Amino acid sequence: MDWLKQWSRSRWGRLTAWVLLAAAGVSLVEMGLVMIAGGDWLHGIRVSNPMARVRAACLFWFGWYCLRYGIHQGRREWAGFAGKVFLFIFSTAMALLAAEIGLRFFFMQLQSSQSLDRAEVIAKKLNKETIKSSHPLAAIIRKSEDRLLVYELRPGLEMDFGHNRLRTNRQGFRASHDYKIEKPLNSVRIIGLGDSGMFGWGVHQGQDYLSVLESNLNARADGRVYEVLNLAVPGYNSQLEFQMLKSRGLAYKPDIVVVGWCDNDFGLPFFIPQEGQWFRKDVSFLYYLLFNRKRLPEVAVSTLNDRRDFDEGKVPEGLRQGVDIKGVRDSFMELMALGRKHGFKVVVMGPMGKEPPVIFKEIGIPFYNTFERIDAKKYPEDYLVFFMHPAAAGHRVLAEYLEQDLRDRGWL
Repeated sequence: MDWLKQWSRSRWGRLTAWVLLAAAGVSLVEMGLVMIAGGDWLHGIRVSNPMARVRAACLFWFGWYCLRYGIHQGRREWAGFAGKVFLFIFSTAMALLAAEIGLRFFFMQLQSSQSLDRAEVIAKKLNKETIKSSHPLAAIIRKSEDRLLVYELRPGLEMDFGHNRLRTNRQGFRASHDYKIEKPLNSVRIIGLGDSGMFGWGVHQGQDYLSVLESNLNARADGRVYEVLNLAVPGYNSQLEFQMLKSRGLAYKPDIVVVGWCDNDFGLPFFIPQEGQWFRKDVSFLYYLLFNRKRLPEVAVSTLNDRRDFDEGKVPEGLRQGVDIKGVRDSFMELMALGRKHGFKVVVMGPMGKEPPVIFKEIGIPFYNTFERIDAKKYPEDYLVFFMHPAAAGHRVLAEYLEQDLRDRGWL
């Protein structure tokens, strides 16, 4: 032991000690830079196993301490040193635990402020002026008891919404009257599935094209009763539209189902159920915050505000299945299977890009591409016939063409 003490005082011993201290310092500085960046630092340094790097830094530092001081100390000094090390480890562990708990609490609060549940609070605070000026969807929807449906219109609404009158019946459909579950004798029942376009965003009650269609059909006075149920909900995609049919629409035994197509049906619905994971014991949120920040939302909380820019890890698996071309194709194939099983006909109507007609032809589903079938030059631009949210005059035009199409198909 005496030779080691003598060697530690030599030039090489002192140099070895300072090399060990420098190695420990470099490891800690590198760790600090990586923690600031939350992952890679300048795309050149990546700590794939941070805890191994911490252990190495501690060993380097301990080696330096031993060469400089430890081998020259007695038992009393070592006992004091061990007590200081234990106190440092304990206090650090408590600080990290507090940081972990605090981070989880922060995400829990963030979750509650952004989740669909927040819509219930927002709706109660909105006044008529804010509703007129901003079209807040939260004012007219609620969380659905059907987990796969996610959200639905509030029943019994009677309000001004975006400078336009809005009513929903007791079933939660945009309509001025209720519909009985039992079909009237000698009747034709049509159900519409869609999003804000079919719902009638920006037009008064009764001006959406399904309401106009119901009025036009009954004005024919041909001895039949025509009922057109508007089950459209703003922000829905195809998957939620068909879930609405399964959850609510099939009970009305429709003869015809009209799907209002919009190209954002390829995307996620407007609201995504937020799924917190704050009580997980298999991961450390603090670890991901420091060393893998990109994946932190995946293990902590889903905060999806823009459906055009989403991380699949944030979205529940059930909703991801309805996104993109394959998801839309699968949804429409299921719809056709439901039509065969329950005896209703299906037609899809709306302005379509390249992909939808290919899908519909492949499946064998009737469709009406308004881009091709309606002459844009025939109507003023302010009708907005091809826009996502047509004007009232545009809705009247769509109702006329839809009625003509259904008549040509021999469905009326």
